[in-house]
Amino acid sequence: MSTSIVVLAWVGLTLGLVVAVAVVALFSRVVQPALEIARYADDILEHGVAIATNLDGVDEAVRTRELATSVPPLAVSYLKKLGLA
Repeated sequence: MSTSIVVLAWVGLTLGLVVAVAVVALFSRVVQPALEIARYADDILEHGVAIATNLDGVDEAVRTRELATSVPPLAVSYLKKLGLA
């Protein structure tokens, strides 16, 4: 093997290593924001489910309000029936 071929092989390997390092660096710069976005999406999903869980009792709150607004007229009629109002 001639010396020039060996030198060219070393130069090629060195350039290949430089390119590989550049590719890895660029890849990590792309992957880090993607992982951060995934963490944010997971956080949004977790808290969205918690909010939805807290809203499960809305129907009971409506029923409670209906019952609460019906009590005063019933109390007045009961007091009238007893002769206290």
